[in-house]
Amino acid sequence: MSGKSTTASLPLTVALVGWLAGCGSPDSPRDLTTLQDSTATVDILESATLCSNCITVEHVVALGDTTDTAGQGYINWSRYATVDDSGNYWVGQQQEGVVKVWDAEGRFLRQIGRMGDGPMEFHRPAPVRTDGEGRVHVFDLDIGRETVVNADFSYHSDRSVYPGSAHLAVPLGEDGRYLLNMGTPRAGLVGIPLHIVDVSGVLHSFDRMVGLDATGNAPRVLAVDRQERVYSAHPDYYLIQIWSESGRRILGLRGPGLNEREPSREPWSPDNPPRQRIYAMQVDDQQRLWVVSSARKDDWQDHMELWRMPNGRVAYGPIDDDFRLIFESRIDLIDLNTGSLIATRRQDALLEAFVGDGLVIETVENERAYPQLVVWRLGFDSNR
Repeated sequence: MSGKSTTASLPLTVALVGWLAGCGSPDSPRDLTTLQDSTATVDILESATLCSNCITVEHVVALGDTTDTAGQGYINWSRYATVDDSGNYWVGQQQEGVVKVWDAEGRFLRQIGRMGDGPMEFHRPAPVRTDGEGRVHVFDLDIGRETVVNADFSYHSDRSVYPGSAHLAVPLGEDGRYLLNMGTPRAGLVGIPLHIVDVSGVLHSFDRMVGLDATGNAPRVLAVDRQERVYSAHPDYYLIQIWSESGRRILGLRGPGLNEREPSREPWSPDNPPRQRIYAMQVDDQQRLWVVSSARKDDWQDHMELWRMPNGRVAYGPIDDDFRLIFESRIDLIDLNTGSLIATRRQDALLEAFVGDGLVIETVENERAYPQLVVWRLGFDSNR
């Protein structure tokens, strides 16, 4: 069996044929992201050939010493990592203010930096990319400084990019610009924009998104494609906004609803179940958008128990605090030429972030509760 759905639905270009003033037949591929200054939001429709087993998930390597919590190879939770040209994995460790490096086989190589404000010192280091010279760029999310480390792990240079704290920094091209998801300590704001910055300051601010979390921040999941277009989504909503590199809105893509209810501070219950959220996005070289989200398992309620909260209230929580009992990952692949969903898959691993082309990570614990960072490779095989 091919695993392809027989569900029939029209490509997104057909649904938009009366709206888009273009040429060619309705069934011809069209890159919707070439639109400019659009106020439109369109639904992501299932492809007529939606594939249920074309997405491949391959275990690559596990990082972290699971025998010695005092050793340098011990790893703490992190979603800030990248892979260099030699296949080494650089992982930011905000608890220690250092970057730890493992080779492609998972062998610990060394620790870089220390907590502080000087050269090769960090607060919340986030390795973000490798440049054409094999150097690794580490963005300090707490102080807005970029440190460049040579391929031999020696210090190269640093520069202050933005004087503030960010939740996420995404390189925008190779010329030193960054896309920042910023936070704010001020209360009462109704929205916090994204910023494109370089050493000269803020170049563009856009996407003044409402819907702050409990800390007063506006978290987004972010991605940038090879044409330097920006993709942003609030974790609670499958609504992907596409922007030009100067912050002009191009299009909105609306996917399936994630949750039946709006976000609430009420404790979990059968009527207020754990929320499904988008965790990561990436655009590949074939102009396809990968979206990784959490999905509640059908039997999630069978794995819940009553917790007594610090305030004395009683709430549902996963047995043994094991979220893998109630959640799995959903991986969607969207063709940006047509705006259609071409493949989807459920996966037991709880994937959290992309760290390279097609590479995603999850944090796991062994039987002694020692953490490891597991790297997986996502792929697409239309012949399956």
